[in-house]
Amino acid sequence: MKKVYTPAALQQVLTVEKLYSLHYFAYLKNFSFEGESHDFWELIFCDSGSVRIYDRDRQFLLGQGQAFLHAPGNFHNVRPEKADTNVIVTGFGGKLDILHRCAGKPVELSPAAKHFLRTILSESRKVFASPLNRVYQYEILLREDASEVSVQLIRSCLESLLLTLCESQPSVQQAELRNTVVRQLIAFLDENTDKRLTMQTISYRFGYSPAWLQHIFKAETGQSIIQYFISRKIEKAKRLIADGDFSVAEISDMLGYDTPQYFSRQFKELTNMTPSAYAESVKETGILE
Repeated sequence: MKKVYTPAALQQVLTVEKLYSLHYFAYLKNFSFEGESHDFWELIFCDSGSVRIYDRDRQFLLGQGQAFLHAPGNFHNVRPEKADTNVIVTGFGGKLDILHRCAGKPVELSPAAKHFLRTILSESRKVFASPLNRVYQYEILLREDASEVSVQLIRSCLESLLLTLCESQPSVQQAELRNTVVRQLIAFLDENTDKRLTMQTISYRFGYSPAWLQHIFKAETGQSIIQYFISRKIEKAKRLIADGDFSVAEISDMLGYDTPQYFSRQFKELTNMTPSAYAESVKETGILE
């Protein structure tokens, strides 16, 4: 009796059909780019150093090993935060609607995803005629002797990389938990600008590890918890200074600082002005900066 084989249908949740750009940049600290928007997807990966990512009206700090997906049509820009910052940027198109679930936020690349990215780079140097360090790359030219196998390997690795990003996204329940915790964190920090908070006290208050809280908060806001907390303190300080009812020492104490000197130093780091200079500016202009 002849055996009958019944195959399993293998569905495709995404396909990459076009490659618009592929760059490997070693940025200097003073690199400047006017930004752009286009009708294809763009992935940026921070290989070393750190870069500030602008996506529409939001910004995020991308550290080593993190990536960011810009959706088609979103105006975006990138600025290095440190000298000797290296990034990989690639633009691509296809049937990619599923990518919206992981776009618009920093994501950590898994070891497998990094391997796919390295393979894309190594194979691209074999098949593309153009160098990978051009800022403006409007056409990708294949070498005359480009291997079809290498070209398909680039496509397969890019699709595999994108699939790992989709697979690594939390479930709906996990996402809801993270969003709830982040909202509660923000409310807690906003309500306690008069306190001296550390990651240990915040962790104890919420019942989660400091590392997990930092991870979900930064993924959502682009800032660390303490960076956000300090920025809220300084915003409150600016309002108190503008009111003119308290001295710098009193405001420092009201915001939980150990000394007025430390408060003044932190205020200047975030505003580029001392508290007294800020008070004079508000008095002269009537504008809160």
